[in-house]
Amino acid sequence: MKKLKVGIIGLEFGATCHLPAFKKNNKCKIIALCSNNLKKAKFLAKKNNIPYFFDKWTNMLSNLDFDLISIAVPPLKQDKIINYCLKKSIPVFAEKPLATNIKTVRNILNLQKKLKVPNAIDFEFPEIDEFVIAKKILDSKKFGSVKNISVDLNYQSYTNYLKENSWKNNFNAGGGILSNVVPHIFYYIEWFFEPIVSISAFLFSEKNYKFSGHTNALILMKFLSGVDGVINASNNTVGLKEHVINFSNENGFVILEAKDEDWITGFKVYTANNKKYKKKKIFFKKRKIKKNIDTRIYPVSKIINRLIDCIIYKKQTFPNFNDGFRAQYLVENAIKSHMYNGKWIKLKN
Repeated sequence: MKKLKVGIIGLEFGATCHLPAFKKNNKCKIIALCSNNLKKAKFLAKKNNIPYFFDKWTNMLSNLDFDLISIAVPPLKQDKIINYCLKKSIPVFAEKPLATNIKTVRNILNLQKKLKVPNAIDFEFPEIDEFVIAKKILDSKKFGSVKNISVDLNYQSYTNYLKENSWKNNFNAGGGILSNVVPHIFYYIEWFFEPIVSISAFLFSEKNYKFSGHTNALILMKFLSGVDGVINASNNTVGLKEHVINFSNENGFVILEAKDEDWITGFKVYTANNKKYKKKKIFFKKRKIKKNIDTRIYPVSKIINRLIDCIIYKKQTFPNFNDGFRAQYLVENAIKSHMYNGKWIKLKN
């Protein structure tokens, strides 16, 4: 079988995760890398036996033929590359958010649907073993129906630690806690449970914070069945790193909890019933991830593998641009609610 010819644009996260994830799949071959830093592109190409390297994505895409393009660039730059690829019928693996506003994301989705180009977006958390186990427990109704959901995510991002002027810290560039991190939560919370039908949000930044992106988000949610939920998230909390998802059920609860440096391998699943209220850790056989590698490669690989199977065997793939649009739609309505002092906004589903 002829291998798919892959190009990677963006060599930060693209180098640490996209590149090794594609190398793990024997159905494809990386033939070109692109970075604004030509020396970096050349170095990585030579190191990984990749024949071509570029510092301009337009040159790369116009000079070579590709079966798949992987993109890991800031949201302000991503939509132009995606649209170029879609018009050339080149399948795309993209990062979230797809763009910085709902209008641009809608245009991307409409073009993709019109041309029917295979695609995927990097929402990683549901690929984690503990998330899969927790969903099975919830779907089994072992503890009855879900009554309430809460998500607490508190940490200090590397760019905030450095006080670095990065797109990740600036609102109009697609940064801040809401646009850069909360889309992951929006995606996995609906994957776990059901659609959010209304939303109320309060966004703020800490005193003397010099960037335009928000550092804190408090988001209230109502789900289709009438269940309530809350997200409390911060990307500039010094000395704390936690990601806790709590499903309170009729007869107990299910908790996903990570309280260390790694949010891929660090999660644990706990349950308890209403009789004892004592947390019980769920043990299961999970895939071992080698030490001294970026653990995000594992979930990224799972999404990429599905996309490759979609291209070759016409199988369904997820998460995709529909999911990217949905996450951006929730972000936009959270912003709208915040602008009206937390007013509840009804959502379309």
